[in-house]
Amino acid sequence: MPDTRRTLDYLGLAAPTLALGTLFLATIVDPKFDWASRSLSSMGEATPHSLFALGTPDQLAFLLFNSGLLLGAVLGLPFSVRLWQRSRNAAEKVGVGFLVVALVAMGGVGIAYLDGPFAGLHFLAAVSFFLFGTFALLAYGTGSVLAGESRRGLAILWAGVGHLLVWVFWVVLETMAFTTDGDTWTYFAVPEAVGAFVFGAFVFVTARRNLHEETTATAAETDTEQTA
Repeated sequence: MPDTRRTLDYLGLAAPTLALGTLFLATIVDPKFDWASRSLSSMGEATPHSLFALGTPDQLAFLLFNSGLLLGAVLGLPFSVRLWQRSRNAAEKVGVGFLVVALVAMGGVGIAYLDGPFAGLHFLAAVSFFLFGTFALLAYGTGSVLAGESRRGLAILWAGVGHLLVWVFWVVLETMAFTTDGDTWTYFAVPEAVGAFVFGAFVFVTARRNLHEETTATAAETDTEQTA
């Protein structure tokens, strides 16, 4: 049983590392990407080439972005089981539920890529990821406060609130400053990246904390057995 728990926690470390790593690598590889004038999904947009061809930088960015989202979701969902097991109250369980929806939506973004056969679902998947990812932070943070971990809970809560504020700030900035081309609703790469990082950091830090507590508990049990 302890090995299973540790495996799930390691998946919690791997999921955001993979998803964020491939995402930011794609921003470097894609020659057309620009933080000030693109969205992250533009890297996941279908290209004229074969979907599995690696001959061009934009196609490599396409594969990195979408496969990273899919694999990150696949690895993250088992970790949510571990998080549910460790939930101490209803608020934390609600947060885990929102986490599951956000992970499914993240995988959905990778499947419903722009100009693909399921592109009609792309906007719904993208909005669901950021919305339910934020709900997960707010609910789980509330649960942590109720469980007596005020500092940790408030940090998680404010991470969710901060993510919302970044979106508000960016939309205002976009409306006021990024309107020279007449298209004011495409420059979302920065707040999208902030949201992805905040969500990924929550999963990674929580998994790391679980592993630390598991290791500490195992060491304490070993000491007790040796003493007895």
